[in-house]
Amino acid sequence: MRLELGHVLINDVQFGNETKIENGVLYVNKEELIALIKEDEHLKEVDVDIARPGEKVRITPVKDVVEPRVKVEGPGGVFPGILSKVDVVGSGKTNVLKGCAVMTTGKIVGFQEGIVDMTGPGADYTPFSKINNVVLICEPVDGLKQHDHEKAVRFAGFKAA
Repeated sequence: MRLELGHVLINDVQFGNETKIENGVLYVNKEELIALIKEDEHLKEVDVDIARPGEKVRITPVKDVVEPRVKVEGPGGVFPGILSKVDVVGSGKTNVLKGCAVMTTGKIVGFQEGIVDMTGPGADYTPFSKINNVVLICEPVDGLKQHDHEKAVRFAGFKAA
């Protein structure tokens, strides 16, 4: 069996009572997502926001951007070696959510340059201004080393995706 990627087009993202996709809209249960991300003892505070194309929003500092996906058929999981054990995942079916992303942000650690403008002249310079973004704002616990902070925030993005 070979890997089949199903593409699910997401036209909008909204907060809702449950996380689901309906008529091209990704509904995200904000409280459940925050609880999932806060399972990591390295993160003191977590918030979630939504940024849509054309909104007067600047997202900074962007740590990572992850395209959401879910394994719906076959062995293995998504993001092997990160969220699931290292395994052969080149078979079955994985659905990819097109038109949206999970973006992680947090306090500046050292030099950071990740900026996404959702509108204006800066929006022309990134593909992420053209999609709906679920933005995680992560604050580390006090005294966390730089490398551990970056790792925790990036891992949060994979968990959310």
